[in-house]
Amino acid sequence: MRLPLFALLLFLVACAPRASVGNEDDDMLNVTSEPMKPGTRPVQIGEGGPAFAACATVGRVVNISATGETYLPVRAAPFLEADEVSRLPNDTRLLVCTRSIDQRWQGVVVPPADRPGTDCGVSAPVASRQPYSGPCVSGWVASAFVRAVAN
Repeated sequence: MRLPLFALLLFLVACAPRASVGNEDDDMLNVTSEPMKPGTRPVQIGEGGPAFAACATVGRVVNISATGETYLPVRAAPFLEADEVSRLPNDTRLLVCTRSIDQRWQGVVVPPADRPGTDCGVSAPVASRQPYSGPCVSGWVASAFVRAVAN
């Protein structure tokens, strides 16, 4: 008697409609039409160690007119989708502090255009690698538009 009862219960469970806990839409990924924002990734200074300047390379913005733009966007993270924090015209002087892993982006510190000699706090060595927190604009620019120049 137990075996037929067990078989009947098993049959009923197998044929029953699938019950869901919660809404099935909750199980799916949150899909939106807006692109994801990568957030902020601070520019790191001191990557060369305590024997070198916190940002060891000086660069200039070059060739932005070739793309039809009149400025080079400075972004909060090394991604096209990152928020724009500033805009740099051609020939702007900047200090290169780091690079993204794929070398497509450079983490830079930019002295003010009206005071290009401003000490942004990156010409001296720092004890260890750390996020930049000085007075100048910092962010990420596309490597294709930066050329290293002599100090």
